[in-house]
Formats: sequence, structure tokens, C-alpha cells
Amino acid sequence: MRCSFAFAFLVAVAPTFAAPTSMEKRRPALDVCDVTKAVVPPAPTPLPAPSGSLQYVAIGRGTQNYTCGATPNSPNAAPKAIGAIATLYNATCAAVAAPQVLNDTPAIALKTPASVGVAVEKESTDGPVSGHHYFNAAGSPVFETEYGWVQAKAFANSTAPPTADKGKNGLGSVPWLKLVSTAGTWKEVYRVDTAGGVAPKTCADIAGTFEVEYAAVYWFYA
Repeated sequence: MRCSFAFAFLVAVAPTFAAPTSMEKRRPALDVCDVTKAVVPPAPTPLPAPSGSLQYVAIGRGTQNYTCGATPNSPNAAPKAIGAIATLYNATCAAVAAPQVLNDTPAIALKTPASVGVAVEKESTDGPVSGHHYFNAAGSPVFETEYGWVQAKAFANSTAPPTADKGKNGLGSVPWLKLVSTAGTWKEVYRVDTAGGVAPKTCADIAGTFEVEYAAVYWFYA
């Protein structure tokens, strides 16, 4: 119960750390919060530095998706990654005002029932839910938010730190990433502070597609 409240509280107040008015809620985050001193957390294996300026930060809560459709129930085959789906919560001002809280939030979010996120999303069209992350038909990761969008491709990765939350299945956290734009508003995306999302090593006892819950913080640069 405490974890659910903590996540709900953070996503509710993140857009208002700088006390924006109702008219400011849909302005670019950098117009509401001074993000010039916000720094993306360093990865265990350093990722290439951003080449642009920070525009937006979001907490992503959703699933990493996999399939064993081609090798059902095989203990000798690994699941194939087929993308991800996540809801994005605006946390730009939290990156400025409470960076350590933000760093810890994915692990908290992963323990939060999905119904909490749904309740917050339905609360108001001006609430903290800011967009969605998915993979398109071509298999490219896409991020769509009220402030901009980007279609991207992987550029560099780092294993998650050993202290990262291992997820509900206890199998570990997906890697930290740097993605670069192939289309859209932003040029670079960093996935950091990951929690969960790792699939079993083999397809033993798995016959089709399946999901593994995860959470992460995404940093967007232009």
C-alpha cells in the first residue's frame, strides 16, 4: 500500500514541482522547469553523452514483450524480444527538484498495481500521464507525448547496475540504453533506472507470446 501511494503521489506532483498554472500544463516542460542542471544518471558502462539539450523526462510503466511462438516449450531456445508497451508519466520537474526520488521510482512503480496508473490516467486530461511508448509495425521503438514524439533505433547499451530491481519474476532488469532518432521531434533518448523486464532464459513451458512487467526513466534530448 505504501509503494502504491508513493508512486501515485510522485506522478501526481511531478508536473507541478515548479507550480505551473493550469494554462502551463501543456506547455513544453522546459518552459515550466529549469532543466539546464538536470543530468541523466551515469550508466555502469558509460553511454555516449547527449549531444543536445534536455527537453523532457518521463517514467515509463508497462511491459517488455516476448514470444516463443517459433520454438514452443523448447528448453534449448531463448524467447525472442518483440517490443514493449508503456505509459509515460511526465517527470521532467522531478528530474530537477528530486532526482534521487526519480531514480528510485521505477522500482516503486513496478510494485504498484496497474489499477493505480489507470486511475491517475483517467483523473484528468491535464494530469501526469503524458504519452505512450510502443513498437511500430517495422519494429522500431516509438515515443508519443503531448510535448513531442520520436521514432528511434538502438545506439548503445549498458547492463543495469547489480542493485537494480530484478522485477516481479526475479530475473533482472533490462539494460540501460541510448537510442537515436530516425524521425520525430527529438534526437536522442536514454532509458535508465530500469526495473524488471527480463524474460526467462529459455522457452521451456512457454508456447506463445508473453509479457514481463518493467519500469524505467526516459530522458529526451533535442
